[in-house]
Amino acid sequence: MRADRLRTAYRPVTGRLVNAQKNPAGAGSCASCLRSGFPDVHWTLEELIGEGDTVAALFTMRGTHDGEFFGIPASGNKVSVQAMNFYYLADGRIVGERGQPDLLGVMQQIGSVPAP
Repeated sequence: MRADRLRTAYRPVTGRLVNAQKNPAGAGSCASCLRSGFPDVHWTLEELIGEGDTVAALFTMRGTHDGEFFGIPASGNKVSVQAMNFYYLADGRIVGERGQPDLLGVMQQIGSVPAP
């Protein structure tokens, strides 16, 4: 997410992953956390829907667990999970975000949590 598209009042509300970040400068912390554990991480936008000042986006995240992620050492496993984000806009800029990544799916695919 480009910081120049965010307002100073930007507030992500995506669980513990980025909940501590309350400004545009911290908006990249989620991506930084993912990039440290999955250096080749990339996101594919699958669907985008907008209504009024709200935009919903469905992404697929793919990458290889080649670094530590939440204290879990690299497994070398490839992961593919989806995330759903809502972006809130004002004056043409993003002022908030609510996201729900599939962290359970990530943990299962890297072998940290048993799959059903």
